[in-house]
Amino acid sequence: MSGLSRNMVDCILLAAIALSAGVSAAQNVPKPAQPAIRDGSHDFDFIYGKWRMPNHRLVKRLAGSHEWTDFISCDEGMPLAGGIGDMDILRTNYWKDFVGITIRTYDPETGLWRLYWFDNQFSHGVMDPPVVGKFNGNVGVFEGKDTFNGKPIIMRFTWTVNPKGSEVVAKWEQAFSADDGKTWETNWQNEFVHDDQCKP
Repeated sequence: MSGLSRNMVDCILLAAIALSAGVSAAQNVPKPAQPAIRDGSHDFDFIYGKWRMPNHRLVKRLAGSHEWTDFISCDEGMPLAGGIGDMDILRTNYWKDFVGITIRTYDPETGLWRLYWFDNQFSHGVMDPPVVGKFNGNVGVFEGKDTFNGKPIIMRFTWTVNPKGSEVVAKWEQAFSADDGKTWETNWQNEFVHDDQCKP
């Protein structure tokens, strides 16, 4: 027994058995159920089609301004291949020959959407950092860190989808926070109205 007494061996064996039983019991303890992730992959299906969009936009952002301007843009939404997400293309002559594109991608493992924006005049084809979030009922909130005039901000998109049959199918709103989310300034709003003949 290599110098071990019979009693010591028995003690070691009993301890090993007890430890094994404890591990086995711990393995059999059911883990808390994780909340099921809602399938939000079709949340933006309402965007498919052609739209006339009345826009209401703050002239100066994060400058204490209360001056707003109104203009019309046209938009067309379509799905991306493979169920990855969707995209829409915005055109307006409020800025000459302006084209902006939003690409939305969906992650089924987290239930989160990532929304990317770029345009041909201000971002020069470079995608903004994404805003990330999901819908809760008919309202979707998406936030992300960005910069404005060289200063860090949080950008937030809020989508509100109206009941089927409404003339205004959905509303979109953009807001900035320069104080880490303590206060927000809404600076752009628009509405989606079906219009196959819309021209910017």
